Amino acid sequence: MSTNYGIRTATFLDRRLKHGSTVAKYMDAHGVNTVDANTVRILNIDIDSKGLTSYDETSTTGGMTPTLVEFGKQEWSIDYNYASFLRIQDTQLQDIPVGSAVSDVAKAWVDEKFVPDFDEYALAKVIAARPGGNIVTWDGTTIDTGVNGLLQKFYNTVTVVTNGGGDTSQAIAWVPSSFADKLRAYITTFDGSDKGYTAGTNGLIGKLKGVMIVETVDEYFDAYPTVKAVIADKRAIAAPTQKMTPKNGGRKFIKDVPGFGGSELQLRARGGVFVLDRKKYTIATLQSSNS
Repeated sequence: MSTNYGIRTATFLDRRLKHGSTVAKYMDAHGVNTVDANTVRILNIDIDSKGLTSYDETSTTGGMTPTLVEFGKQEWSIDYNYASFLRIQDTQLQDIPVGSAVSDVAKAWVDEKFVPDFDEYALAKVIAARPGGNIVTWDGTTIDTGVNGLLQKFYNTVTVVTNGGGDTSQAIAWVPSSFADKLRAYITTFDGSDKGYTAGTNGLIGKLKGVMIVETVDEYFDAYPTVKAVIADKRAIAAPTQKMTPKNGGRKFIKDVPGFGGSELQLRARGGVFVLDRKKYTIATLQSSNS
């Protein structure tokens, strides 16, 4: 005697494993607040063009004439504002809780779309702000430790950052995975330590010349095929990232949509990455002469 079985929907969603942020998570807002604002103004003082005056001990005023401090300004406007509105039909979820499915769908879109998209955008903003003179060229093939080798060229790139006013303890080097594989031979930090696994899941692969190296996916460098490493002092970058939570309007769920037999999930990410003009010389790239 045969038995006819129906179809049961599993209570989990098959989706890509979470990768997590490897770029924006290492940036900081540094006091820049874009809540309720589309443009942010930052003031600066041009001291480089100023000089010191000899002090006259015989004068009651020291021989000094006060000068007016003049403030320069730079204005940034939010340039990352993306969203995705999704509808889920009730007939597709007949035997699993709607709330559970909506949560899984939201996590999938955040992990697989919003996080990597913002990371790629953030890295591109940093590379674009790097001054033209802050490029170190590597032939792309010499791996040894000689003056033209990979290790020395990486060190040269770090030196460009420190000469520009950067601090290695505050610097991050973002590298694509394929290039990170070449650097691993020179990195000994974290190996065999109890924090090695945790560090690895955050993209950290260790330090070279005092700079923390973070591995990112090759895809983030697709638009810059010759760039093998981006090294920057984190203090040169302001990244007021908006978290995608219901509290700030980044995630909204409408259970019963009028005229539609189901629910609607609204996801929105609004933020930006800005490089401070006076600190941009603490950004340098290591580039190969060929892709």
